[in-house]
Amino acid sequence: MTSVWVHPENLLEVKTYILRRLPVLVYNLQTSKVVESGQSDPTITSLYFDNPQFGLYNKKVEKTSNASSLRLRWFGQLDEKPEVFLEKKTLEESGDSEDSRFPIKQKYIQPFIKGDYRMEKSVEKLRDREGTEGNGVASLQRSVEDIQQFIKDYELQPVLRANYTRTAFQIPGDDKVRISIDTNVAFIREDSLDEDRPCRDPEDWHRGDIDRLGIKYPFSAVRQGEISRFPHALLEIKVKDGSSKKTNDWVSELMSSHLLKEEPRFSKFVHGVAQLFEDQVNSFPFWLSDLETDIRQDPVAAFQEEQEKKAKQAEDQTAVGSFLGSKSVPSFKAAVGSPAGKTATDFGKRGSKTGTEDVAEEADTDDETDQPTHSEPGVLSGLLSLSPFSNSKYARAHRQGSVQLPPGVREPGKLIKDMNPVRVEPKVWLANQRTFIKWQHVSVLLASLSLGLYNAAGESNNVARALAVVYTLIALFAGAWGWWMYIVRSRMIQERSGKDFDNVIGPIVVCIGLVIALCLNFGFKYQAASEQKGHNDPASQILGLLDLATGNTSDGTTAIHQELR
Repeated sequence: MTSVWVHPENLLEVKTYILRRLPVLVYNLQTSKVVESGQSDPTITSLYFDNPQFGLYNKKVEKTSNASSLRLRWFGQLDEKPEVFLEKKTLEESGDSEDSRFPIKQKYIQPFIKGDYRMEKSVEKLRDREGTEGNGVASLQRSVEDIQQFIKDYELQPVLRANYTRTAFQIPGDDKVRISIDTNVAFIREDSLDEDRPCRDPEDWHRGDIDRLGIKYPFSAVRQGEISRFPHALLEIKVKDGSSKKTNDWVSELMSSHLLKEEPRFSKFVHGVAQLFEDQVNSFPFWLSDLETDIRQDPVAAFQEEQEKKAKQAEDQTAVGSFLGSKSVPSFKAAVGSPAGKTATDFGKRGSKTGTEDVAEEADTDDETDQPTHSEPGVLSGLLSLSPFSNSKYARAHRQGSVQLPPGVREPGKLIKDMNPVRVEPKVWLANQRTFIKWQHVSVLLASLSLGLYNAAGESNNVARALAVVYTLIALFAGAWGWWMYIVRSRMIQERSGKDFDNVIGPIVVCIGLVIALCLNFGFKYQAASEQKGHNDPASQILGLLDLATGNTSDGTTAIHQELR
């Protein structure tokens, strides 16, 4: 399965390209025997579960093995009494996904989440229909027990709603190529984490303000901050193994065109949580940065880039074939002139995960079976990443020196991106302010610690007073560093600078200062405790009494001291 983004301006061209080869799959919510003319594309709602710590989200972002997701899914409006499916997906280490899915009535959803209902009626109906020989009953019972135990172990609750309109393309009865386009994608908070202002009634499994009133896209009645509208369309392509080369050619040609922006491992669940719960999570998916850029490409530049990629692949294949002594070396001309960016075998591997159900009913991209193709970092780049100097593309380009321009071409004084007025989303400014506030929080904590240590030390404890001064200096540095970085990053945002925003010097200085202060504190305390133990030694106490009795420190007394010691 391949996931890509489509800019709204390119959406009509993409649909036209697909319609020349695949018809629109009409999905009727009532029955497959009746097809109404002019029927609109179905609206799909997915209700995702997670806990207040967002454990499922973190596993997906960190790409850990056995990452699971749980959601409720239905077509159309909830007041129309559609069939609701409860689905659990688990991504295994091999890359395959294990799915558990069964329908559930709306009135049983909340008791099922609490563990009071175990689908007894559905199991009984299925047993009456299949009898004792069918294995559907056992499979349903396993799915019910597995999902209920999963909800109990992770303390799951509905947190996010994804709503979108799906257009499916497929030849009826032929699932070799299936394409779906999701438009009007909106993510809405469905959580009850804030007890004072919950988005959903904690005793209900969904938001009543949306479903009872039948609110549709663009969901204008939803409060600002509880909704995030995705700016692009989502296109998913599934190609079955064994499809013809002609089919793979036009699919590959579409994938390599300037109309699409490929985003491996894109997940609606991960994207919605990252957009609406950015204050509750610390890890974010890599594709968020692409939202701030224009994904449209110049057709000529995209074609040249694709031809260069094909030429490079042909060179690599030629080099590998000559090294292995293979007689069947691929032709460079065939690789460059082919309208497809990949061969049929390569593309078949990339889109090998398919199912037998219709495109309108099949799973979304949340299984994340596709792996992004990145080159392995070398040892040098790994070491540089640990240093306080950035190893980004921008920094490497500037360390390599300026680019040699052709004769008659001069460097522009002002870039095109700087000509228009500055338009920055509020969350960028708020992120900078949030970082500044956290630095001031650290500064206040250290200052409070130093003040308490200084007051408790007293006039005789010079060590504690000195350490209090050290903590005060670290607190002043933390406050000054946070303010300076806030000013610098605000200027970079206003100037649309392409430089890196990260700077690890300040955190390293604060950490090293705290470690040194703690080590000195431990050393001074240990030395003081050793000296105190020496004074409390019995021999030392007897010597003190002798000195007090004799009133002198003559040689005789010194000899007695030595004998006693």
